[in-house]
Amino acid sequence: MILGLGMDVVEVARIERILAGPPARVDRFLERCFTARERAYCDAARDRATRYAARFAAKEAASKALGAPAGIRFTDVEVVRGAGAPVLELAGVAATAAARLGVRRVLVTLTHDGGVAAATVVLDGEEAR
Repeated sequence: MILGLGMDVVEVARIERILAGPPARVDRFLERCFTARERAYCDAARDRATRYAARFAAKEAASKALGAPAGIRFTDVEVVRGAGAPVLELAGVAATAAARLGVRRVLVTLTHDGGVAAATVVLDGEEAR
């Protein structure tokens, strides 16, 4: 049963502008929004801004799918590499909200084209009673 659905779109140029900013501001943004694993993955790529944009979109989409729970942090949602497809790992407020909803599986898809990155998140499970 689908318990939640979220979608988000991010302009890659917006992330490029942030990454081109003062180093202290860039570091603050990256540490607030992305886990160490996400930063390592994105920073190793030539298309760094695109990878960050797609992951940012996934975090926003997950928050929407969960009903935008109060206190959720960007780092509560982590995009990790799965076997051929990205996987979302939830922690903190996101994990608590998912458990409360009865979520058993989180599906995510990422895409980018024409300067835009997008993500869709589907929460699957049995409705909590």
